[in-house]
Amino acid sequence: MRPELLPTAALPGTPAPRTDLLLPFRSALAHAAGQADCYHVLERRDATGAVEQRGVIGALDLRGTETGHILRHSQVSESEVRTQARLLQRSGGAAEPLLLAAPDPGGFRECAELTTRRPPDSVLSTPDGGEQRLWACAPRWTADPPALPPVLLADGHHRLAAARRMGRVRMPALVVDHARYPLTLSATHRIVPGLDAGRAARAAARFARVRSRPAGVQGPLPPGTFVLTGGGKAWEISRIAMATVAGRLRFLPSEWAELDAAISDHVLIPALCEEQGILPRPRHVTSQPSPADPGVILPRPTWNQVWAGVASGAGLPRKSASLGPKPVLEHIAAPALTAVSLPG
Repeated sequence: MRPELLPTAALPGTPAPRTDLLLPFRSALAHAAGQADCYHVLERRDATGAVEQRGVIGALDLRGTETGHILRHSQVSESEVRTQARLLQRSGGAAEPLLLAAPDPGGFRECAELTTRRPPDSVLSTPDGGEQRLWACAPRWTADPPALPPVLLADGHHRLAAARRMGRVRMPALVVDHARYPLTLSATHRIVPGLDAGRAARAAARFARVRSRPAGVQGPLPPGTFVLTGGGKAWEISRIAMATVAGRLRFLPSEWAELDAAISDHVLIPALCEEQGILPRPRHVTSQPSPADPGVILPRPTWNQVWAGVASGAGLPRKSASLGPKPVLEHIAAPALTAVSLPG
């Protein structure tokens, strides 16, 4: 097993697996096939036909956040939780499935392996030239739901918080076999509207090392190194003064002093915006800002940081990481897998 993936043995004392953590539910796909409640298997293949993701979709018990079965790694924004709550109300309760990583999927691994031996019930092309395949599982799995150990919430922290606030007990969720088909972990970057990048680079030189670098797509960055973009130019910012970091992070979790997203959002960007008299309201993006966009490119976080955020209870700053690939929504949120009913 690759060292950055969490083995089962690294989860001592965790809650026992639950057979009711992920239950089958009635979907439009199952209904069209004449089935009642059932699980679904989703598999994603790349352009060469290699399997890059496989998991089971079911109705996740959101109370698992209280029992230690749903492990959250990120903090949430109150304004975004309110936005997601409004979207849930407007849509009548339907929601994009949560994405979770299972270091140990228990019996769901056998469920997925047996189900994918037959032709899929639905196939959809993906933007990268691959395929997303979908199956409705056999009734035997509905009759005897597998037990599922604790899982990591990879994507959907705000949706989960909104659903819990609205009193929902379950939501559709894709639980990926993270040991065999690990999720990818990427950085999220920032676009800072209104920031004069050239002026910001000069201001950053007062508390960090600033060096000009070629504009364009940037390669992997070492920890503690950022790239400021804007006006068709780029600057590398590193070695931010520890006094500046400590002063601005003093009321935040101590673990955040080692996290690039925390330094970006609570040290670097606020300092640059204050110097220009603008509010620090960055937008979070998964693609690097273009040289023309005023923004900050961040280093990729590590799996150790993600799990440390879970273990500490403090979580990572919101939008610290992007985990994926996320399922193609047209396949599972629109007609094929629209929830008809969720178990209580």
